[in-house]
Amino acid sequence: MLKYLLIALLVIWLFYSPALRGKRTGAKPAAKPEPPRAENMVQCAHCGVHLPEGDSTKDEQGRTYCSQAHRQAGPRQV
Repeated sequence: MLKYLLIALLVIWLFYSPALRGKRTGAKPAAKPEPPRAENMVQCAHCGVHLPEGDSTKDEQGRTYCSQAHRQAGPRQV
């Protein structure tokens, strides 16, 4: 009787074992996420705030702005 209990426990342990669970479902281990890439910081030509280059807008002369409203307002008058 004890022999059958041990066999049953072994089968249950193998069924729920994390090592075999991935092999049963065919799941692949999760890949490590890529670290965020560094992005150049630029300064708004109107208000002077610094922001990532990807979030900025540019005018025809290549000046960067933080928003469309500042782009339409133009560069700061000093």
